[in-house]
Amino acid sequence: MHGGIALRYGINDYVRQFGHIGYGIRPSSRRRGLATWALGRILDEARTLGLDRVLIVCEADNHASVKTIERQGGNLEGVWDTEHGPMRRYWIKI
Repeated sequence: MHGGIALRYGINDYVRQFGHIGYGIRPSSRRRGLATWALGRILDEARTLGLDRVLIVCEADNHASVKTIERQGGNLEGVWDTEHGPMRRYWIKI
């Protein structure tokens, strides 16, 4: 297994804090385009479920996730200080 991705739908406190989509790629499988591919597929699934936009949150200094999210059309809402450190919040219109 190279990583995982999850889609959470609806709006609740958890989604507001961590986003509709969460993903991770194990270090030995990074830099192969897997995150971009997986995010694209999960966006297709979100569209099928009727979502018109999704929130994705990542650590402010996670440059790989920033590139992945922006490559899939993410628009930065802002950077927020959280108990987990500064987090970038992106919306992707589907």
